[in-house]
Amino acid sequence: MYIFVLSILISCSTDLDLLKDSVLDDPTVNLEQAGSSLPMNESAVGSSAGCTTKGGFAGDEGLKRWCWSDVSIPEAGFFSNRQLFISSHCNSGMVTRQDDRVYFTVNPTTPAVRDCGSANYNYRAEIRDAPDDVDHPLGTEQWWGFDYKFADDYMPDRYNQWLFWQIHGSFSSPPNPLVSLWIAKENMAGYSNAAGEIMVVNAAQNSADHSYTPTGIVPKAGQTLNVVIHIIYGTEENGLYQVWIDGVKVYDEQERTVYAEQPEGGYWKLGIYKWRWKHQSHVTSSASSGISELKTSIGPLRVIKKSPGNPTYLANEYETVKPN
Repeated sequence: MYIFVLSILISCSTDLDLLKDSVLDDPTVNLEQAGSSLPMNESAVGSSAGCTTKGGFAGDEGLKRWCWSDVSIPEAGFFSNRQLFISSHCNSGMVTRQDDRVYFTVNPTTPAVRDCGSANYNYRAEIRDAPDDVDHPLGTEQWWGFDYKFADDYMPDRYNQWLFWQIHGSFSSPPNPLVSLWIAKENMAGYSNAAGEIMVVNAAQNSADHSYTPTGIVPKAGQTLNVVIHIIYGTEENGLYQVWIDGVKVYDEQERTVYAEQPEGGYWKLGIYKWRWKHQSHVTSSASSGISELKTSIGPLRVIKKSPGNPTYLANEYETVKPN
């Protein structure tokens, strides 16, 4: 068994080196010429018009997509045949649907918070896949593609950062997401960045700290970003973390993407997580800049999960998941 597992990881590391030098360096590469085959023999999904949801559970192989217009979203709890779950704090009804978009709204003081532990304010409106104890083995590959829109009244927050996508483990220690995409506060983590700049964050490299990479992208009110993410859960030798925004690769690193203490991948979450709004001082500092509410939305979501034994493992799936 040891020799078998070791051979898979060595093969994965070798394939990563070859892949990064070829098709993944160019997200617009012709997949046919690259010898790639799309999961479940499907070509890239077209526009949201006529899109049909074909979801799946967290551990299911291949392409999963949610088009939203044919999905009923409750105020709280599981939905989409228990494949997805609404993660909100502290009130229900913070995640809603209209036509083919899912909307996230966090107002720290409205509705009033009740029975939310130590938190006195609303701070989270997300959806996640299920089950949350998926615990992806080393070598598991995942892709995500979605558009993320900032409301017309959006303002960047000088004082309080938040995140809109994350991978979280089923474990409670280490407590932070393995990897995530943040909207930074001004001059965050020692950088001279503008308020609202997107940062690629990796906490898995060091559980006691985070690795922050500024992207130079500062979203504006009403702007929609097209986001594609590619992850291979692994160590420094065979982990991979790639991010494209509006067709531009803003991050591409072969690096650790699982905690050394807990060497496994986790479940994804998408929406708004503004954890600093748990506390009055941060709610007050945001309000001093005129920010009393945060609203965003996503269009159709595409997710791919592949294990090393999958016949299309390491195939370039950028065109499969990219938003239209």
